[in-house]
Amino acid sequence: MNITDFQEMLFRQGEQYGYTDMEIYYSGSRAISVVVRQSEVDTYRITETNGLSFRGVIGGKMGYAFTEKIAEDSMMFLLEEAEGNAAVLEMEDDDELFAGSEQYPQLNTYSALLMQTDPDILIQAAQKVERAVLASDERISMVRQSAASVREHELLIANTRGLHCHQQDSVGSVSVYLLAGEGQDTVTGGWFEYSLTDFSEIQLEQIAARAVEETVSKLGAASVPSDNYPVILREDAASSLLQTHASIFSAENVEKGFSSLVGKLGQRIAGSNITLIDDPLMPGVPGASIFDAEGVAARRNELIQEGTLMTFLHNRKTAAKAGAETTGNASKGGYKGKIGVSYHNLYLQPGTRSLDELIASTERGILITELQGLHAGTNPTSGNFSLACLGYLIENGKISRPVNQITVSGNFYDLLGEVEELGNDLRFTGSCTSPSLKIASLSISGS
Repeated sequence: MNITDFQEMLFRQGEQYGYTDMEIYYSGSRAISVVVRQSEVDTYRITETNGLSFRGVIGGKMGYAFTEKIAEDSMMFLLEEAEGNAAVLEMEDDDELFAGSEQYPQLNTYSALLMQTDPDILIQAAQKVERAVLASDERISMVRQSAASVREHELLIANTRGLHCHQQDSVGSVSVYLLAGEGQDTVTGGWFEYSLTDFSEIQLEQIAARAVEETVSKLGAASVPSDNYPVILREDAASSLLQTHASIFSAENVEKGFSSLVGKLGQRIAGSNITLIDDPLMPGVPGASIFDAEGVAARRNELIQEGTLMTFLHNRKTAAKAGAETTGNASKGGYKGKIGVSYHNLYLQPGTRSLDELIASTERGILITELQGLHAGTNPTSGNFSLACLGYLIENGKISRPVNQITVSGNFYDLLGEVEELGNDLRFTGSCTSPSLKIASLSISGS
C-alpha cells in the first residue's frame, strides 16, 4: 500500500477510534546489490525494508506503537497497541506534536533513472572493475570483492496538526577491495565512487586505478622513530577524525556534560582558518535533506565561524531548554528510535591549495591516510585520541616511502587551533567531510 494512502486511512480510523492527535514516522528502503569474485557473481541481492512508528493522544495520554507491515490490517493493531501503552505512560514535555515549519526548501534528492539501472549493468560494472584491477599490476594477488549497487530511501513524517514532510533519496555505487604482495609483504586496499543521479556517471577505470594505487603504494612500509612531526591528515583520515568527534557539537551532549564546549558559545575555540558548517541544502551530496526527524525545515548552520563557536546543533527539546531556536538537527535512529541530535552534511570549509602543494610545503613530516581503532582510541568528551595509522614519510617536500606500525596521539580541541592550512580536496562520500589538514605538530609513536 502507498504510504500516503496508508497514513490518510489510519488517521481517519484513528479519529473514529477516539484519538485527538496522531503522527506517523515512516522509513523505507530498497536496494539491489551484486558482488563479483573471480568474474562470477558471488552475491546478488534485492532487499526491501520498511517500518512505521505511530503515536497518538487518546484520553489525554500519548501512546506509541510500531509495525513493519504497511497494510490495512495493521491499522487497528497500531491504534489498539498505542491505546494500551498510553494508559501506563506519562506524557513528556517533548510529546507535543509539531505543526510544521512555515516553509520548506526545495531540493531534488531522488533519481528515478538511477533506480531503473538494469541489474546486468551492475554485474558488468563490477566485473569490469575486477578485470581492470587484475590487469594493471602484477603485484595484485587477489581481488577480494568487486561490488556494485543502487539504493533508494523514503521518509515520511505526517501528523494531524498539519505536518506533512516527505523525501526520497537514491545513490548508486561501485567499490573494489584487493590484496597485493611483494616478497613476504602483503597489503590490502580499495576504493569506491558513487553517483546520486546516473549510474553511468561512475568512472569505473578511475576506481580500479585508484584502488591499485592506494594498495601497492603501501608495500615496503616501515615505522619511523618516535617524535613530534608536522602531520598532514589526508581528507579521508581527517574526515574520520572529525566524524568521531562531531558529537561534541550536539546540544544534547553539551547538556549532559559529554563535551568540553560547555559555556564556550561566542568564544574562540579554533584557529581563524577554521569554519565548520552543517549544510543539508547543498545539492549533490549524500547528506542533503529538506527537514529533520521532527519535521522542522532544514537549514544551513555555521557552528564555527573563523574560529569562533557560534552555535550548537539543536532539536526542539534542546533548543527549548537552552532558550534558543532549533537548528533543524533532530535525528532518529530508525523508525523505532528516540529523537536525538545530529548533523546532516557537516564539513570544514576548504582552503585553496591541493594536497600535493601541502606536501611540497612540508620539509619533513608524516602524511596520514588511514586511522584505525577510532572508537576505542578516542574520547570525544576530553578530545584525546591515540590511534594506529598508516601513511607516508615526507622528506624534502616529497613522499619518500610508506609508513606503518605507528600511532598518532593528540587532542581534538587543541588540533582545531593547530591547523596550519586546509586543503581544497573535499570529497563528499558521507555526512561528515573534511579537506586535508596540515597540522603544526602531533606526537607519533613508532620504532
